[in-house]
Amino acid sequence: MKPVPRRNIECIDIHINCSLWAGDSECETNSSVKKYCPLSCGVGKCGNNSTKDKNKDAPNRGKREQKILCTDDHELCSGWADMGECDENPKYMKKNCRKSCGVCEGAATTTAATSKTKTDPIVDMLKRTGNFGEKQVAAGEKGQATLDNVREMIDYMEKSDDFLTLSSKTQDNCRNKNELCSFWAAVGECEANVSFMKVQCAPACKTCHLIDMATRCPELPDAVPALGPGDLNKMFERIVERAPGNRTLSDVERQRLEKSDMTEYSVKVYSRPSDESATEVNIQSDRKLPPWVITLDNFLTDEETDALIQHGYDEGYKRSEDVGAQNFDGSVESKKSTGRTSENAWCTTRNGCREKIIPTRILNRMSTVMGIPPQNSEDFQILKYDVGQFYKTHHDYIPHQKSRQCGPRILTFFLYLSDVEAGGGTDFPDLGITVMPKKGRALLWPSAMNADPMGKDGRMMHQALPVEKGLKFGANLWTHMYDYQAPQLTGCN
Repeated sequence: MKPVPRRNIECIDIHINCSLWAGDSECETNSSVKKYCPLSCGVGKCGNNSTKDKNKDAPNRGKREQKILCTDDHELCSGWADMGECDENPKYMKKNCRKSCGVCEGAATTTAATSKTKTDPIVDMLKRTGNFGEKQVAAGEKGQATLDNVREMIDYMEKSDDFLTLSSKTQDNCRNKNELCSFWAAVGECEANVSFMKVQCAPACKTCHLIDMATRCPELPDAVPALGPGDLNKMFERIVERAPGNRTLSDVERQRLEKSDMTEYSVKVYSRPSDESATEVNIQSDRKLPPWVITLDNFLTDEETDALIQHGYDEGYKRSEDVGAQNFDGSVESKKSTGRTSENAWCTTRNGCREKIIPTRILNRMSTVMGIPPQNSEDFQILKYDVGQFYKTHHDYIPHQKSRQCGPRILTFFLYLSDVEAGGGTDFPDLGITVMPKKGRALLWPSAMNADPMGKDGRMMHQALPVEKGLKFGANLWTHMYDYQAPQLTGCN
């Protein structure tokens, strides 16, 4: 299959509600929305349709502009002019705020920016939002609703006991991280996008208490672990023993596989603790014996591999990033790394991919093989490696997650979505094992110890070797000790 990119990677909305805002005319009346919604707003390389619409109306434009030549089109124009928006945002302001920016014909009108001696109360109020992080923008059809949120936010941050009784460290770290926080809050995003908004826009959502990780994400005493001590070896032994492609199936067994959407995969063992079932469950035994590494050939069909690749193109492949520094609120920064040059796209619930037929089918198949609920797994990370691209030696275990509600990553299920002409293998330097890409193949290994499945097995360092010829597509699925999906919704992952 030759994947077909369906849209320019630069022509992508970065907020799920962009199409809704565009339908409410926010693109025309709120210039900040254009930065986050280039596709829906028809900005830059996305702008063919909007250009056509503008040209269509050209014959009448001159007359209309004569009528509005020396007027402002928005009630907040004078305030924006005071804030310097005529220079910062000239394209919008000099078209829609001519009077306040002093661009009327003949320059006969004195501008509000130069003639005002008193501060506009709205401008003053918006300036005050800079005390709580990014200065907020209030414009467009939802301008009044945004200002209402700003007023409530200022009362909350300056007068409310809910905020003033918080620790000084929590108060200092409660900040709006985006200029559109109040706008998003006004249109219901605090409730619709909890994990992002209640931490990244805590003042606007009035949720500063939740940026404290311990308050937002308490321990869950009833959480059920995926594996107990000794269960890791049992799981791998079961997978090897039950592999349908390693034995002759009866017609009934084959029908049962088809009915359950299970492929007739075969298992190859690259490394295992012992040829006999391990009976000792202790760390000393774990460290003496080799860890598990297995492949499952024919685990995916051609239809399934091609669909995941196309999902990546639909979402847009972007430069892969590593986990960076952890913030006070528990969020983790992303960082570009010279040790990782691949591109990736995510197949998530939020972008609608995870619930599609084929991703759901694959996820359920992987869950059945491991015997671990699908909600314990992260979203698919779909990867693309061009010639020369690689990922240097690293480990999938993330230490800080050990104390999170989801627990640490305990297993990595890597899917090979394409054949590669040369290079591109998955190499385990400490084990002397290299697995080569093969379309439909899956590679499974643990990040944790059999005797202590919450603890890191340091021997499982691995790397994606450079592609020498061809194109490599793959997909990661990381599985955690506890439910991952529920904590992700509340920013507790």
